[in-house]
Amino acid sequence: MSDVARRTATDSFWWPATVTPWVRGLAVASLLTNSLLILTGGLVRLTGSGLGCPTWPRCTADSWTSTQEMGVHGLIEFGNRLLTFVLTVVAVLTFLSVLKLRHEHPKLFRLALFLLIGIPLQAVIGGITVHADLHPLVVGVHYLISAIMISLATLLVLNTRRDGLSVVAYEQRPGQLHGSRSAARVLGALTGVLTAVILYLGTLVTGTGPHAGDEDSARLTFDSVMIARAHAIPVYLLTFTVIAGIALTVVKSLPRILRNAYLIMAVVIVAQALLGYYQYFNGVPVPAVALHMVLSAVLIWAATRVVSFSVYLAQDTHEYAAPIDEPADDAARATPAHTVR
Repeated sequence: MSDVARRTATDSFWWPATVTPWVRGLAVASLLTNSLLILTGGLVRLTGSGLGCPTWPRCTADSWTSTQEMGVHGLIEFGNRLLTFVLTVVAVLTFLSVLKLRHEHPKLFRLALFLLIGIPLQAVIGGITVHADLHPLVVGVHYLISAIMISLATLLVLNTRRDGLSVVAYEQRPGQLHGSRSAARVLGALTGVLTAVILYLGTLVTGTGPHAGDEDSARLTFDSVMIARAHAIPVYLLTFTVIAGIALTVVKSLPRILRNAYLIMAVVIVAQALLGYYQYFNGVPVPAVALHMVLSAVLIWAATRVVSFSVYLAQDTHEYAAPIDEPADDAARATPAHTVR
């Protein structure tokens, strides 16, 4: 029996032996649900519902769910906790979908495993946040873990597409950066590091501001003007880095996929900067803060794509993975197909 026939015989919808549309769809679902958690968490804080469920893991000492007496705050906080179950279902299905692929595609298996482990970790940090009365530093850790989860989910989406679609595998094949590998890697690394610094300082800005999640919650004692300016410095540096990345891809005629990733990053930075200044000069209104948090998830996604493409395309090889379950396009057929490890 040929390799193709053997894989077809052992394949199934839930536990496929190849990177199928089901696997790619679950990767996208992981990205969307983890991004949604940032929005619902932001709504909890912005509506003052952080202690709507005053205990953990129960919502109250006597109930796992919110009660009518707890009002809208209890409903919002319980809804945010309920999203954890959706995340768990998606994470379990995603992990099962790559279980048979763990030898042929170990990166997919590791990413799915980390995403699965991250769910209970987030739940525990959420419990600590409640018991710490929404201390801003603990809330910040809760957010940063969500940021890591979004980044991992983005990598899962990118890798399932590379491993499951021959056209994408050919378009993103390594070895296309020629003499610009070092420059691309440095700019990609700077993009990732500066984005991480911006996210961390953003949690300090939020922890210093008025939206604590509950009116009795503690706030950080930074000077609000100084911490906002400190937050802006890496934003300027990131802007210069992205401009340099765009210039490099244009001048050196680097792959379109990398140039487009930088362009998307530039659009997100401009949108976030404009929104940030609007918040600063208008007393941080709730709708603007909520949109700022949504865009922070988009920023994480965009930065992860830049870093991933900068690293992957800079590999010193012309080999690429051509999936056996989908036909390669004409350009891909003209190139020998080997598996990248």
